[in-house]
Amino acid sequence: MEQMEQVIESIMQRKKEEREAALSPPPKPRFAGIDIVKILACFFVTAVHFFRNSGFYNMPITKDCGTFAIYIRWLTFTCVPLFMITTGFLMKNKKLSGRYYLGIIRVLVLYIVISLICVKFNQSFFHLKYTTWSVFQGLFMYSGAPYGWYVEYYFTIFLLIPFLNAGYQAMETRRRKTALLLTVILLTMIAQTFYIGTVKTEQIRLFPGYFARCYPIGYYFIGAYIREFPPKRDLKHKLVYVIVCLAALIYVSTITLYQCLKNTEKNFEWISWHNDDYAAWPTVIMSTAIFLLLFDITIKNPRVNKILSTLSNATFAAYLISYVFDGLFYNKLVKAVPEIPARFKCAPLIVPGVFILSMLSGLILQGLYDLAASRVRKDTASIRGRKARVITK
Repeated sequence: MEQMEQVIESIMQRKKEEREAALSPPPKPRFAGIDIVKILACFFVTAVHFFRNSGFYNMPITKDCGTFAIYIRWLTFTCVPLFMITTGFLMKNKKLSGRYYLGIIRVLVLYIVISLICVKFNQSFFHLKYTTWSVFQGLFMYSGAPYGWYVEYYFTIFLLIPFLNAGYQAMETRRRKTALLLTVILLTMIAQTFYIGTVKTEQIRLFPGYFARCYPIGYYFIGAYIREFPPKRDLKHKLVYVIVCLAALIYVSTITLYQCLKNTEKNFEWISWHNDDYAAWPTVIMSTAIFLLLFDITIKNPRVNKILSTLSNATFAAYLISYVFDGLFYNKLVKAVPEIPARFKCAPLIVPGVFILSMLSGLILQGLYDLAASRVRKDTASIRGRKARVITK
């Protein structure tokens, strides 16, 4: 009789759980769009570096040679702004605390390790000479890893984030937050690049550009604003983002081609009067449009989500270590292909090659860091546990 009651109770409990499961909403699919944005930004980094390393900026540009490359260059130039917008999106709710500052440890550890790798690479491959002091100096001047300027930016914005968030949240209504966003964009981005007139020496800048180098704060607030007030997810909005991005791309590329064709003093080489900066308003528009196009993509497949999340987490290390593979690939390219225009035929092989090797290296470095960090946490917890047992005794 007692066994029968247990069986009946078990059946009733199972039925109850099934009813609760049926009534509860299904689990939401992972918000994988941010991972996709970071991976795309990392790919754009390796792509935009092709233009510098291939000698593109030193070749004559004509209507028949270099026009299409200008469009690709400006599109991939959104790489760093995409990272900056993502930072604002992900860090919007961070508050001032001692625990918050521990978040910079991963960045600094990876930066130091990759800087030492880059130094060793330069010694072995380019036969550069270093002293103990110059290596030490490179770490603090963010030049040990040649792409380490991004770490200097991130370290700076990281220290400001709790205060930026506090100021943003102090704007109690959406209207005030919009006013804050537009003001920061105006002063740090539009101001330095919005001119009227077609002759450079006679142009007029419409707004004061004193805060020109503060543009990362503008990108941060763009990401934070999108996080709080995401637009509708529908085809109509996505088409608008595509059209806006293409319009900005066509505009900045056309202007650049015009300026290059007029650059007779320097043999029609690359020139962009005011737009060749991450803060230039066409780049701001393109970066924001691309982010809006991708950030809210959701994926239900857990395996795909895991892959994207893992790759996304390794993009920082991949970005820094890509210098090594740039050095390997482009040193051989320049020697093997003397003509700069002919080097573009190798781009479909070199750019993906650098990206894949950088990502693989980034995954290894990030994985080693995660293992070391996990071991430190376990050891720390073990020590605290022993101390607690001693105290209780």
